[in-house]
Amino acid sequence: MKNLPIYFAFLFLTPLTTQAQSLAEKLGYSKEDKLLIIHGDDVGVSHSQNKATFEALKSGLVTSTSMMVPSAWSAEVGVMAKEIPDADVGIHITLTNEWNNYNWPPKAGKSVVPGLTNEKGFMYPDCPPVTANASPEEVELEIRAQIKGANEMGITPTHLDSHMGCIFYGRPEYLRSYLKIAQELKVPAMVNTQIMEGIIKPNKALFEGINLENIPVINEIIMANPEDYESGMEEFYTKQLTNLKPGVHVMLIHLAFDDEEMNAVTAGHDSYHAPWRQADFDFFTSEKAKELIQKNNIKLITWKEIGKTL
Repeated sequence: MKNLPIYFAFLFLTPLTTQAQSLAEKLGYSKEDKLLIIHGDDVGVSHSQNKATFEALKSGLVTSTSMMVPSAWSAEVGVMAKEIPDADVGIHITLTNEWNNYNWPPKAGKSVVPGLTNEKGFMYPDCPPVTANASPEEVELEIRAQIKGANEMGITPTHLDSHMGCIFYGRPEYLRSYLKIAQELKVPAMVNTQIMEGIIKPNKALFEGINLENIPVINEIIMANPEDYESGMEEFYTKQLTNLKPGVHVMLIHLAFDDEEMNAVTAGHDSYHAPWRQADFDFFTSEKAKELIQKNNIKLITWKEIGKTL
């Protein structure tokens, strides 16, 4: 993970349209308001990730999270979510397993979705092998299995999003299943302007039967890359919050503690590792971050609020 993959980096380009402005108005705000979801990815991957994320949900600026259902600590998410009234917890649709020594199989099982498993029976470490091997039918089965698993752990998801962007930059049929299932559940699926303009609209026939007009399109998705980490996370986030434009935005962060467990999970990786996640936690529970939110008149929102516009 030394460099952000092209298929995922595409998420973070400058917006192409002002479609997200209409979403701001649907939420009851003006076109000039700056709306932000501060979203903690990857709960369920470890106890360290869960503890840090839920602590930041309780006392920091984090407004939303999403769980990786196939990973080992996902059941704890259901327990911790009960401690937060009206918790905003989605499903981080997981089709990959990027860690060297910490592995998981697909939730649906190897015999049901063999295209999502490598020779060891675990998920592939990156998106290209998923695209090459997993049929659209297998991906839809896995999405449904993960949602069912979350329900069994006590989670009714507020939204869907995608781990490593594999839903978006695999086969467009994966994206169709993602949107179809979200509309069945009557929850938002994270889609930004680039996905709408670059994937959905050019393949409009593939998305027949899906109400494209009812997709709440996010203006901009913001996430630090390895170069930003090297320059300093506080510098990156300060710049992003200071320069945030009017519209509806999602800031994707990864919260965990720089402890023995998280270092073991992320061993062998020089990015998105334990120190990175500690830096995210430190910033988004800091007084400086709170002051920046207030100074720049940023209004924090949740996916649950967006869901009420559907």
